Amino acid sequence: MVTYRRGGHVQSGDDAVERGCDHCGWHCVADGYPELIGRYQSHLRDEHPKAWLRT
Repeated sequence: MVTYRRGGHVQSGDDAVERGCDHCGWHCVADGYPELIGRYQSHLRDEHPKAWLRT
C-alpha cells in the first residue's frame, strides 16, 4: 500500500510525496521530495512565471 505525504520526505519504499498548485488544478505525485520539488518548480516557471519569481 502506497502512503502519500503532502510535501514531506519519503520514509520507506512504499511512500510517495504529493503536491498541488495553489494557482491552478495541477497535481503531482513523486517517489521522492527532490523529484517533486523539481517538477513543481518547472510547473511554476512554465505556467505561473510571476509566482515562480517570488519563490
